Amino acid sequence: MKLRLMPFFTVLALLWSAGAMAQVKVGLDVLLEHGAPELKSKRLGLITNATGVDAKGEANYMRLLQSGFRIEAIFAPEHGFLTHEEAGQPIQSSTLNSPFRQPIPIFSLYGKTKKPTPEMLQNLDALLFDIQDIGTRCYTYISTMQLAMEACAEQRKEFIVLDRPNPIAPIAPQGFMLDTAYRSFVGYVEVPFVHGLTVGELALFIQAQRLPTLQLRVVRMQNFNRQRFFDDDSLVQLIPPSPNITSVEAMILYPALVHLEGTNISEGRGTATPFELFGAPFLDAEKVLTELQSFHLAGVTFDTVSFVPRRLTGKASHPKFRDERCKGIRIRVTHRHQFQPFALGAAILLALYRTHPHNFRWLDGGKSLDRIAGTNRLRLLIEQQASLEIILQESQNSRAYYERIWQKYRLYD
Repeated sequence: MKLRLMPFFTVLALLWSAGAMAQVKVGLDVLLEHGAPELKSKRLGLITNATGVDAKGEANYMRLLQSGFRIEAIFAPEHGFLTHEEAGQPIQSSTLNSPFRQPIPIFSLYGKTKKPTPEMLQNLDALLFDIQDIGTRCYTYISTMQLAMEACAEQRKEFIVLDRPNPIAPIAPQGFMLDTAYRSFVGYVEVPFVHGLTVGELALFIQAQRLPTLQLRVVRMQNFNRQRFFDDDSLVQLIPPSPNITSVEAMILYPALVHLEGTNISEGRGTATPFELFGAPFLDAEKVLTELQSFHLAGVTFDTVSFVPRRLTGKASHPKFRDERCKGIRIRVTHRHQFQPFALGAAILLALYRTHPHNFRWLDGGKSLDRIAGTNRLRLLIEQQASLEIILQESQNSRAYYERIWQKYRLYD
């Protein structure tokens, strides 16, 4: 019997395909697999929420306790330990019953303080950070991480990041660099609006740029490929990181539509697909559609839509235009690797400003948008009706230093 040998490049393709399908091991699973005996004698605090699970979907604190780690305290970010609270809702400290020990305190980092206090840290040796981020600067989990890193540097505590994928990693850095004159909790880390890094890589960047004395450890993932989106090949279990971000599509569109939170236009809160559509009762959707199509943006299409925002407990208690019929635009990403979310976000603002000069307005005189954008330049360029090309060029100029250095903090290809 003759054996047929496959062509060499066919074999390579099959081997590459098998590697691409390898299950991603997040930092939590890597830590549990290797044991880290030197950590088991330390008193640990854990910054986490419902996204902090292992490959089987089991909560990180339970797995760590079962494996002999001493979890003495838990710290909860915006949206709470269970991620059930809507954006902006203060979180109260509480306790968590544990079958292994006395109840564990849960300290809120989105209430009276957003930074761990010396009192919170006094009985701890190190802080673990294990939260799923979504890759956009104004999403506040990375603000919580940097503030916790600062607290650890001040109190001489070790900071350990259990790394997780950046769900939109294939999207290159874009948008304006943070202008520190506009720093706030929704814009705290000095990176572009879309930064392109995992939380572990971002921690290395923050340490190098701002906290050189911090004792930092990053537990790297295995089999992560930054050319793949979060849901490519079922990388890892998707647990919504907040009530209104429930899909990878929303994560991809979030940096485009979140600017609308600083305007009198609905960004879709109170519907089944927030951050995938926008509108208002006064909107001339056909005019906006024509304007958006004139930009010839790659990887995205638009359709007119009608929707009614409703009160949704835990997601949208007071959505814009509650119970009113809104006319607007639905957005569909057709080619993720071509899509540029910041360009779309700027195009939407330009289209609204041009087509509705009397109805469209900024909230708080523009202060809300400036906080989200991390600069006033985006708003001023929109008001000047600058071209989209000028806006994109100025944003690129603002992040020139970051563009030169960011890749040296990358841990994965």
